[in-house]
Amino acid sequence: MRRIAATLLLVAVIACQYHPTPISLQGEPSSIATLRGDWTGEYWSSASERRGALNFTIASTADSAYGDVIMFTPLGQQVRPVDAGDQHRRHSGSTQALRIDFVRVGGAMVSGTLEPYIAPDCNCPVSTTFTGNVLGDTIRGTFVTNGTQGGNREGMWLMARRRP
Repeated sequence: MRRIAATLLLVAVIACQYHPTPISLQGEPSSIATLRGDWTGEYWSSASERRGALNFTIASTADSAYGDVIMFTPLGQQVRPVDAGDQHRRHSGSTQALRIDFVRVGGAMVSGTLEPYIAPDCNCPVSTTFTGNVLGDTIRGTFVTNGTQGGNREGMWLMARRRP
């Protein structure tokens, strides 16, 4: 009886865990294959004084990925996704994490978009696009954030593949 109860408890805990929404990858299968694995990194922008952490995973058996961005502001202001709390939590593991929405891979290039969010400096919705160059286990690139109140903010990012 204890075994059954323990098994049911384990199933319940696993069922309650967050399951991220996969990001559809576009590109040649061979280009996607070169990016398979777990990637971590950071981004920074002197224009907006924002910085943060990046996480990205491309499964070894699929052409989909999971990725998010955690943003830090110089004054500790909260970055809010455009989606309301419950709606955001359906596709993101944290209220502070912003989902990477779209990724295209081609040759040694990667590009994509970030989930729209409310920028604390203008209190307005913004969208971010990024591009990067893949060199082995490193991706280095730039991003541009566009706000509804005008003005582009540029920055840089860097990721490295984690080795087991």
